[in-house]
Amino acid sequence: MDDVALMTYTSGTTGLPKGAMLSYENARFKTAASADCNGMSAGEVLLAVAPLYHIAGMVMGVNLPVYTGATCVLLYRFDPLGVAQALERHRITWWYSIAPMNGALMQVPGAREMDWSALRRNPVTSFGITFTEQLAQQWRQFAPNCVSHEAAYGLSETHTVDTAMPVDAIRWGTQGKPVPGNQIRIVDPDTGAPLPVGTVGEITIQGPGNFKGYWNKPEATAKTLKNGWVFTGDMGEIDEDGYLTFIGRFKEMIKVSGYSVFPEEVETILIKHPAVAQAAVIGVPDAEKGEVVRAFIVKKPGQEVEAAALVAWCRENMAPYKAPREVRFIAQLPATGAGKVLRRMLKDE
Repeated sequence: MDDVALMTYTSGTTGLPKGAMLSYENARFKTAASADCNGMSAGEVLLAVAPLYHIAGMVMGVNLPVYTGATCVLLYRFDPLGVAQALERHRITWWYSIAPMNGALMQVPGAREMDWSALRRNPVTSFGITFTEQLAQQWRQFAPNCVSHEAAYGLSETHTVDTAMPVDAIRWGTQGKPVPGNQIRIVDPDTGAPLPVGTVGEITIQGPGNFKGYWNKPEATAKTLKNGWVFTGDMGEIDEDGYLTFIGRFKEMIKVSGYSVFPEEVETILIKHPAVAQAAVIGVPDAEKGEVVRAFIVKKPGQEVEAAALVAWCRENMAPYKAPREVRFIAQLPATGAGKVLRRMLKDE
């Protein structure tokens, strides 16, 4: 079970992708944990739309139905109308989605007349936009019997699903609690020392899902895998009840006049503006402040807003140092096939 079963490549959001070597035991442990925590059983009819080469798409679309005996309806790509029709035609009961997919389905003409009443569970990953309680409430207008929530926190190096959201105790804004058998601790990113509850630091993980290393990259392996712990490079905090909140990638943190700004916290506020469909922010050099925030915005269809007006709105709705200095409108955000925004590609825009 310790032999390498597959090699999945990291998304490359902050650098070149690396091949993470995962064992049969890694896959077995995380598949079982995902099934148990997400209420998956042989009686479910599962819809698989997320790319199967992405670790989450693989677990949800291949491993889970094989492990549980559930029926899997597999679509070769995401098409809003096709997915909407599949939900109705096949009486889908369980669907793992990415937040923009839910938004796109609610915009399909005639969606309100379709019958998605069989759908009972919908774990959602916040790529591109944050899956909020408000969005979940909107989704229930279309799928009235469905419980939807943030899916999990995870990464390729741990065969994903490091946390899961308790369906009877959903806490919005968090990624849920560690799955049984997994340990998550928050450490000082400089010293590696464990930090107290409620303190922001680097997320580290120990458990049976941890990878064996990067293919042909011993130096990168040594930086990430230390004494059985995966040092993720992600910043987060754990509250007194054990819920993990992901804050952002350490490498993507923006330093404005010495203050730390994580792109995700700015983007989460930006998409609350009625004209904003998607948002991504990066740091750009500034002679006075070191860096300032630049925002890239995809507008909602039929909505208009001027850049200056959006900047002014931001200054009213977030701390001044977090507010974008500049807003640029863009037709589409660069993203991986799984929907994860590639902020590094915006540096050249």
